[in-house]
Amino acid sequence: FCRFKEIAFMTCRKHMFFLLLCITLIIGLKTGNAQSGDRPEEHKIDSVMAISPDYMPVGVADLSGAFFMPLVFKPIDTSSFYTSEFDPLNRTSDMYQTLGIYSQAHKSMVFDYAHNVGFSMITLPFPAYFKTQNDLLYYDVKSSFTDISAAFEIIKGQRIHVTHAQKIKRFEFNASLEGYNNAGKFLNQACNLFDINAVAHYTTPKDIYGFIVSYIFNHGKYQENGGLSDYLTFLNRSTIIEDHSVSNDPVSFAVNFSNALSTINTHDAQLQQYVNIKSKGGRYLGTLTHSFQFKKLKSVFFDYNLNNDFYQNQYYIDTDTTRDTLNYYSIVNSLQWSNFAPLDRISDQNYFFRIAGGIRHEYVHAQMPFYVGNNYTLFARTYIRLFSVWDLFGNIAYSFNNYNRNDAIANVGATFAIDRKRQHFIGLSAEFYRVSPDYLYTYYIGNHNMWYLEWPKENTMKLGAYWTMLNYKLSFNYFMLDNHLYLDETCTPQSVDKGIHLVQLNLQAPIRIKDFYMDLNMSLQHSTNSVVAVPLFTGKMRAAYKFRIFKNRLRIQVGTDLMYNTQYYADAYNPILHQFHHQERFSVGNFLYWNMFLSLQVSRLSFFVRGGNLLDGITSYKYFTTPYYPMQIRDVTIGITWRFYD
Repeated sequence: FCRFKEIAFMTCRKHMFFLLLCITLIIGLKTGNAQSGDRPEEHKIDSVMAISPDYMPVGVADLSGAFFMPLVFKPIDTSSFYTSEFDPLNRTSDMYQTLGIYSQAHKSMVFDYAHNVGFSMITLPFPAYFKTQNDLLYYDVKSSFTDISAAFEIIKGQRIHVTHAQKIKRFEFNASLEGYNNAGKFLNQACNLFDINAVAHYTTPKDIYGFIVSYIFNHGKYQENGGLSDYLTFLNRSTIIEDHSVSNDPVSFAVNFSNALSTINTHDAQLQQYVNIKSKGGRYLGTLTHSFQFKKLKSVFFDYNLNNDFYQNQYYIDTDTTRDTLNYYSIVNSLQWSNFAPLDRISDQNYFFRIAGGIRHEYVHAQMPFYVGNNYTLFARTYIRLFSVWDLFGNIAYSFNNYNRNDAIANVGATFAIDRKRQHFIGLSAEFYRVSPDYLYTYYIGNHNMWYLEWPKENTMKLGAYWTMLNYKLSFNYFMLDNHLYLDETCTPQSVDKGIHLVQLNLQAPIRIKDFYMDLNMSLQHSTNSVVAVPLFTGKMRAAYKFRIFKNRLRIQVGTDLMYNTQYYADAYNPILHQFHHQERFSVGNFLYWNMFLSLQVSRLSFFVRGGNLLDGITSYKYFTTPYYPMQIRDVTIGITWRFYD
């Protein structure tokens, strides 16, 4: 009876979706006929210089939390080219190894390194989904902007995204909500992710006082199957199936964990208030800013009927049940002076000098593993423009006291503007990090892993050179890693005594020729040590052609996605620690992922159908980006996006 109710609910939900789709397409065609010009994407302006209701200019910029810099706004792309990139893992700009399912753990195939100032308990492997203060966006709207999108993988999964930005006089607000629910196609693979973030800004009428308040909540609940326990059967099933010795049904393949479950919750709230200081004569003397931030993380890994082979018979607490937790919170206060306010835009002047500096205090209280400590950080940053063509920027931070004593971070860069109107630049950058590793590498106690170790500072240097024009970018990076920490094949922390060198060449090319669109993203990499696992080549391509019918009211786009990387020993994933670790048993790569999509756009409404992993079983079954975790089998996803401007 319960199964019958579940099937009935899923059938009703699909029928409701198609009914909603038909209604919105009809409404979209009517509004398109009433409001749109021949080519609405050109944003027609009427005789009184009022912008068409079909499009209202909306800019978006990255916020930088307490360490703010002048904002650089970019217009939101309203074309249908990116409609079927409904998930971050689908984006051409993102090249990750994954666990084969949306919203699960993932790791970039293109090596990079960055470390925030202060204490770090753990680096969670969800960079495309779990938001932080560095991921928040600020919208520049005339009145309001709303973006609603939903995607449905046939039978197995759903994703919904809602963004709303509002401006009322001197008050500005934006909020985003994302939800994922995916049952997966293999055993014990279902996941549920929920993220909400909001930003509000207010200034007094004379711009003397202002505040920015933001809040982020991430919730992830994952069934952890630990990958296939017999991956060779999966790889060779094309010949085995002919003998009828194994089923082709994904749920027939055994997994390492049949009952394991992870739950991760994070809270991140920040209040940034500032006062613009002026003399009696009205001369601007700078901005004094105070930032308060509260962060909390709790994760739980639970399992029963334990798999002794995977756990290697290591039991420190209980041999029947595992319940490993991470639980900590931090309180951060920073006080700084700057000669620009937190939400100032980048100036178009030929000369300017921006500088900021201050002190930061952080209190950390961790219950498991236990840690209580304070640390202080002095910091400064600058942004300078000279002779209208040179942009110089840099920042420095030094920490003292407790676990982060003597941590140091320094970044500098210079950009030469060949042609600012065409966004044509060349530049150089240098980054240096001398930091304490994540505390997880120093002290951890769980049912199957336990250590209390001391490590030297990790030293990382990155030197880069780049050329950009419009959205084209060619960059070269050189990394030098010293005292690099990693998890070995037994998931135990290890340090590399010798220096590791890595060179990298990246190309991003958005090609536009009339109604033909193509995005290229390619990287060449080489590491001198296999513990930094990267493929020699990895690349993504998205191409599409657009044509119009019904007097140009309906725009149709047919396109394809391709992804390929060379073979290499990618890091494996340990769900107990929520970390990737080194291995040299299972090589992945040398498989072409091919997707196709059809997008329809009417006015502000876009609809798409996408077929994923179309080469499943045709060329081979080698579609792994992470060892033991196959990508999803051939699937079909439908979705819709609707934007509103007032």
